[in-house]
Amino acid sequence: MDEKRNLYFQRSNGEHRLLAANVTESEANKEMQKFMDDHKFVSYYTRSWEEDGVKWYDVGSWTEFFKWTNKELV
Repeated sequence: MDEKRNLYFQRSNGEHRLLAANVTESEANKEMQKFMDDHKFVSYYTRSWEEDGVKWYDVGSWTEFFKWTNKELV
């Protein structure tokens, strides 16, 4: 069974916004794409890494990130 975590968007000011709860990584990727589409942001690459139980996604914005984690970030 695929692991499920919460997906957050980290704003440039460091605040977090919950985008999706209890989703697989595949579902999280779809939610990230939907969020970027809704905000008319085009990502030319995605870089990810895991650190302290948080999977970070850099989609090229320089200051904003997506995070997939079991930790409470809000």
